Amino acid sequence: MNILVTNDDGIESPGLWAVAEALTRVGNVLIVAPDKQQSGKGSSVSLHSETAICEIPSSVPGARAYSVGGTPSDCSMVGIRRLRQERTDLLVSGINIGPNVGRDVVYSGTVMATLQGYFRRIPSIAVSLVLHDGLDKPLFNVASNVVVSLAECIKKGEMPGDCILNVNVPNLPQEQIKGLKVTKAAPSGYIRAPETTGMGIKYGRGRSKHVSEEQMAGTDIQAIDEGYVSITPLRFELTHHDIFPALCKCVEGLECGVGGEKN
Repeated sequence: MNILVTNDDGIESPGLWAVAEALTRVGNVLIVAPDKQQSGKGSSVSLHSETAICEIPSSVPGARAYSVGGTPSDCSMVGIRRLRQERTDLLVSGINIGPNVGRDVVYSGTVMATLQGYFRRIPSIAVSLVLHDGLDKPLFNVASNVVVSLAECIKKGEMPGDCILNVNVPNLPQEQIKGLKVTKAAPSGYIRAPETTGMGIKYGRGRSKHVSEEQMAGTDIQAIDEGYVSITPLRFELTHHDIFPALCKCVEGLECGVGGEKN
């Protein structure tokens, strides 16, 4: 099994190396990550600048490692299309320091790095460790073990390749984790609207107060708040099929001077 590992926290992030080392138990690992912090870059790519690629010493035996002067999406594409000669069987992004839940996933470099796998029907996993204040010591072992278990399921053909598994793991000792839950994405997130400062704008973090407990039932945020590992299957269908009938009816009656004269 050929596994590509990337992230958005940068090539020096300990979470990247922890999950890469764990995944060597499942397959052949290639590490391709940004040369610096790229959090919040979403699915952006470096369209108007040349992207530098540099092989670096790897601390994981048998795994090649490269730093890329670009975004997480750049790293995924470079790994899949240039550095990996054989087909990539699994793409893993993480382990991110901090949660990626609810609507925040569209901003997340960790989650959006997996889009390049999703578009090519490569099974993809984004994994994050839920630290909110950055003061606690990150405990990567549970997150690494969850990813390895999911990778083994994928290797056996027990998991479809047309989705992204977004995994969020509470930063707790293994004996304090209550279990695993398959969840839906919450209708809110932790990234707050920006506040104006003297120098510009600044984003905050904190759970939204405008979402009811009923709306949060069965979500990723609820699961991690209760001490469970959250696994959310994501898909990205861009077309809003439900609106087709109403939109077609509306378009038929438009008078905008295109499409020739009506009979």
